[in-house]
Amino acid sequence: MSEFLDFAVQLAKEAGNVILKYHGPALEKEYTGKTHFKTLVDTLNDERARFAIVKRFSTHSILSEESVPRKGNSGFTWVIDGIDGTIGFSTGFTDHFSFCIGLCQGQTPIVGVVNAPKRGELYTAEVGKGASCNSERIRVSDLTDINKVLMGVDSGKHNRVAHLPYLEKLLSSNGITCPFMTGCASVPLCLVASGVIHAYLATSLNPEDMAAAVCIIREAGGKVTNLLGKEWQLGDSSILAANPTLHQKLFEFFRLD
Repeated sequence: MSEFLDFAVQLAKEAGNVILKYHGPALEKEYTGKTHFKTLVDTLNDERARFAIVKRFSTHSILSEESVPRKGNSGFTWVIDGIDGTIGFSTGFTDHFSFCIGLCQGQTPIVGVVNAPKRGELYTAEVGKGASCNSERIRVSDLTDINKVLMGVDSGKHNRVAHLPYLEKLLSSNGITCPFMTGCASVPLCLVASGVIHAYLATSLNPEDMAAAVCIIREAGGKVTNLLGKEWQLGDSSILAANPTLHQKLFEFFRLD
């Protein structure tokens, strides 16, 4: 592993231990909006990761969900989510929650690590070197039949109704087998990378939810764009991910009258 990937893996493992230590419905929730909350662990993992990055890579920028951005001058930006899937983490209704850390050069993700500790899955990728889960190489599914697709769908925290037209298409008579939403983006995205599910779509997410997994999917042979069809880059709020052939079919399917 490169210095960057090795560093990210170590942070993700430490964060995963913190997540498991506090996991459960007794954890106190702090509402930061009418329909959004965070927990102590969101803040703990965020602070620990930011401290480690500043100490190791003092010229790098940092973008994280729980803190103000840190501006460096190196052209590298670390993108952190202390917990993606806080609802599942704090209630126990699903194991779709994780710590995410990605590194972007300019606007392009070049390193991605997602630790889903309750699932026992550590996803890693580095540009040009492939993607792995628990050190085993992973690849996206080769399925191309839209009707057979299992697909993660997420509305995000803002402008939540924007995904409804897409959901209506997916549920139409010529749509997919099953769309599902777990309140987490990173784990379903990684399940696309490993071929367990076939596609993922979201209309309005924070970059911290996506950046690490974007690198993982691309290195697993997938295609990741925004919903306008442009290659996903840091700053995009929408995302569509699948194997290249299925991605093109879905992109065209959403634009049919």
